[in-house]
Amino acid sequence: MIRVYFLFEDPFDDVGVNLSYVDVPTQDSNKALERVEQAAESGELWVSMYPDDNEHPYRLIKDKMAYLDISILHDQTNANTLLAV
Repeated sequence: MIRVYFLFEDPFDDVGVNLSYVDVPTQDSNKALERVEQAAESGELWVSMYPDDNEHPYRLIKDKMAYLDISILHDQTNANTLLAV
């Protein structure tokens, strides 16, 4: 399991950006990063984070992503942070 931390432009944040993360069920960090980019481009990522907000544009800042392999931390994941492959 790879946890991907990412920054995104947030129109509601005072600073204009926000930090969040998702867990991607893979051992391949490149695949996890690509999956987050795909989900952001398709809108899937924003719907999972803000299901009731379809009107505000959120934009991933691609060069500000980082990852951590959390495979051994089984109790640290939950359905709300899972992004299916």
